[in-house]
Amino acid sequence: MKILILSPLSLSMFIVPRLNKEPEIEKIYFYIKDTNMKCVGRGMENVQDWEKLELVSDYSKVLNENKPSELIVFIDDVGMGETGKYLRDIGYKVIGGTPFTDRIEEERQFATDLMKRIMNVPDSTSFTSFDAGMQFIKNFEPEERLIFKPNDSEVPKEYTYVSKDVPDLLEAMKSFEAEWKWKEDFQIQKFIKGVEVDFSAFFNGKEYLTNSMMIYFENKPLCSGNIGPATGGSIAVEFARKPDGIFWPILEKLKPALQKVGYKGQLAINCIVSEEDHKPYFLEFCGRIGYPSFPIDISLMEEKGKSVWNLIKALANGENPDLFPTDKIAVTASVYSIPISTSKNITDFKYEPVDWDIKYDKYFFPYFIMYDEGIVMAGVAPDVMNVTCVGSTIDGAVSMLYDIYMPALHLKDKVYRDDLGKDAKERIKALREWKVL
Repeated sequence: MKILILSPLSLSMFIVPRLNKEPEIEKIYFYIKDTNMKCVGRGMENVQDWEKLELVSDYSKVLNENKPSELIVFIDDVGMGETGKYLRDIGYKVIGGTPFTDRIEEERQFATDLMKRIMNVPDSTSFTSFDAGMQFIKNFEPEERLIFKPNDSEVPKEYTYVSKDVPDLLEAMKSFEAEWKWKEDFQIQKFIKGVEVDFSAFFNGKEYLTNSMMIYFENKPLCSGNIGPATGGSIAVEFARKPDGIFWPILEKLKPALQKVGYKGQLAINCIVSEEDHKPYFLEFCGRIGYPSFPIDISLMEEKGKSVWNLIKALANGENPDLFPTDKIAVTASVYSIPISTSKNITDFKYEPVDWDIKYDKYFFPYFIMYDEGIVMAGVAPDVMNVTCVGSTIDGAVSMLYDIYMPALHLKDKVYRDDLGKDAKERIKALREWKVL
């Protein structure tokens, strides 16, 4: 069997050495859509456990040379849904990639309208001009907290803004308007005080995998204490649970839509559980398999003696194995290469060496790397890797990650948060007191 990974931004390079070890897998083709990232993975086939990797610039050649029975297609991000649909229609087994799951993540208003039929949604209003949005905001009491959320998925995450009050949001929107490069299309959403949490499950085209409901607590700001710009996810805590509780019925109500489009992959919902009524309110979808939770998803499976290949086979073939332990908890911290204050451009860090102790290899998930007389940074993004750990408690897993695994990573000027687990424990405590967990 061969694997073709279609990756808009090369967000799943770390699964290559894991798949490389599987005797059933003959070749791992990796296609990166973004031409600015073509150096990612270059030369890595010369590294032990990466030998089956082949970077491809034209994936149609791979399709022409391999029958649908010989190839599994793995799409690791949104943006290639139409490609996934086409390949599925001509007989290939495709994980990820449907127009529907692209749309629910990329179009906030579409997702909001859909979820109004399924769960509570904060009061939201869409606008196509800053002037109209700011005029709308002025009708609220000055102390009202509101959220600015771009509808366009191309807009960087730092433009999603949770205000302190109305004057604060007006000031932020004036600043955004002055530097806006995208279509003016955004939501103004009412702020709900409560606990933010993600819940998800893996879907095999027919049903959710056994015990694959994940409860995920993430912090996006770069610096400890939730300070600094938003990232894809700086720290996170996750655990698997059996299919019950208040989140499961929401996932079940989405099953017919996933079956209709033949989706195979992970579906995640970000929500906030209200402090007032203890009910979840929809915030956004993550309709893809992979970034940012995949490293701890994989770590949980490996803790049970399973692998990412077990997951890929199950999804591709419509099988339903029990892959995730429900008595463990996983933690992760993202590591970046650039100091918080620097005059250097990201390309200046190209060829910066990256190394780690091989005996802890299973806890390291590298992103934008390549080979040049050793593993080095590719110089396309500051994200170097995720470091993970699985334990019976948050404190135990966090302690091992910081005390053992993080020091085993050798990288000049590595930056990471040192408060992993603190916020998650507070959120879990609140949800338990509210009988949500």
